[in-house]
Amino acid sequence: KHMRFTFHMLRLANQARLPLFKNARGEPAHSKPDGSDWSPAQWLQAVVGEIGEYANLRKKVERGDIPMEEARPALADELADVVCYLDHLAAQLGIDLGDAIIKKWNAVSERVGCSLRILDGRLVDERVQ
Repeated sequence: KHMRFTFHMLRLANQARLPLFKNARGEPAHSKPDGSDWSPAQWLQAVVGEIGEYANLRKKVERGDIPMEEARPALADELADVVCYLDHLAAQLGIDLGDAIIKKWNAVSERVGCSLRILDGRLVDERVQ
């Protein structure tokens, strides 16, 4: 059985792995263990790079080079890379990504007239309360 994933878990895992991360030459990828040697712009470049890798693979699916069933695992990997780097960027800016997503999701629900909200880790229909 899979553990339930949380953004908090990702943040802790990213923080633990970052000082151990090696570049292609086997050297430490960061001179500071918290990754603060990279600016927010550099973390954004990493996010955009992974989105580009996803887009390139998706292009190959759309033009018929690779069947979707064959590409799906690699597409999932690229999207996972995007989220991991996005968490590093958010950490650099002092943003809790999970909290930010819940706040924004609820605000959009309110704006579009949807009664669904994420409250206390659950999806709640405010009409039912």
